[in-house]
Amino acid sequence: MNTRKKSEESSRQAAPGAMPDRDELRRRTAEMAYSLYLRRGRAPGHDLEDWLEAERLVREEMAAPVRRSPGRQRTTLTH
Repeated sequence: MNTRKKSEESSRQAAPGAMPDRDELRRRTAEMAYSLYLRRGRAPGHDLEDWLEAERLVREEMAAPVRRSPGRQRTTLTH
């Protein structure tokens, strides 16, 4: 794999709250669908159901606002 392409892919991570590009959405959906398949005990015949559920969960996750825990505030350092 081209080093430049690899760095471009890693820099394409979607900002919190923003929808990812199609490739990122597909990658995350595939990972989630596989996770659902494993949780189901690798039972065959649920691939479409797992994919659609995974897609819903990923879109929901990506649309959720980022929540920060109360406490420390970010400060700007000045030199």
